[in-house]
Amino acid sequence: MIPEYGPGRTIPHPILFRLLDSEADDLSIPEIRVEHRSEFAYYPGCIDYYDQEMQFSHMNYGDTNHGIIFDSSIKLLRAVGIEPMILDRSFMKCCGHDQLWQGKVDVFRKMREYNSKIIRMLGVKTLITSCAEGYRTFRLDYKLDGVRVVHVTQLLFERGLRIPPSGDTKRIRVAYQDPCRCGRQMPVDAVFEEPRELIKRVDNAELVELKTFRGDAQCCGVAQMMYCNDKTKGLTYSRMDEARDVDADFLLTACPKCLTHFGCLHHENKWRPGEERYKYKVMDVTQFLAERLPGEWPTGGNIDPKRKEPPLPGRAGAG
Repeated sequence: MIPEYGPGRTIPHPILFRLLDSEADDLSIPEIRVEHRSEFAYYPGCIDYYDQEMQFSHMNYGDTNHGIIFDSSIKLLRAVGIEPMILDRSFMKCCGHDQLWQGKVDVFRKMREYNSKIIRMLGVKTLITSCAEGYRTFRLDYKLDGVRVVHVTQLLFERGLRIPPSGDTKRIRVAYQDPCRCGRQMPVDAVFEEPRELIKRVDNAELVELKTFRGDAQCCGVAQMMYCNDKTKGLTYSRMDEARDVDADFLLTACPKCLTHFGCLHHENKWRPGEERYKYKVMDVTQFLAERLPGEWPTGGNIDPKRKEPPLPGRAGAG
């Protein structure tokens, strides 16, 4: 039985959509000062915007931390000898995934044109993203000839990331959610093996497969963030039940939107009186790996555009 969630629950992210769509209106290229040149560039996507939306929205709550994906990815890349340029959202735009899939083709084309110019200006040879939707969009829907687009787990696997033994003898059961956009919806270069192989490199981790996985994996219910209703919640419940049924200690994913939906439902059930339906932890695969890697967490970026920061999603559209 799927519970009700109150009025207006079918349109949870209108402020975020208006903000991201508005970015397409300004196609002027900012003056960019690059402190560190590299053929590698990391694009974190909209993770900071997701965190702001979760804090300000009346329908989303919980302690899901999307920003840790950025910190974790940089820590892991440094561990394999890569110090990438940071293509952060202070001057890069949204990749345009949602706009394209919602039929806002003109908005998407503007974003693609702008982002492509920035990538070429900086001489990027390898574009790294930790977002499943960003991976699919840059890989298939952009025309980045001469630029290799990779998901961060692909590069970490290729470069031989090793997690040193922890000394912890307690076994942990780890389930992995295959995001639609870097899995079954990728006709080429689907990301199935790499995150699993990286999980196996954690000495006390046992990879356990969900009922549906790899090319048959069920969606988390994200629906391009357009809906949050009984049907989409039902998909999320079903997916999270699969992790519970295999007695997982962790449910990992490589998609910020999967993390949003899992985190929201995890929190809702955690605080129901007398009920804790899901006892496992939900997090991004980069955080899981980075927490088990010695060393300091990175701070700051290395590109300083001479342009004002964009408004926070929670403040857009006020009045």
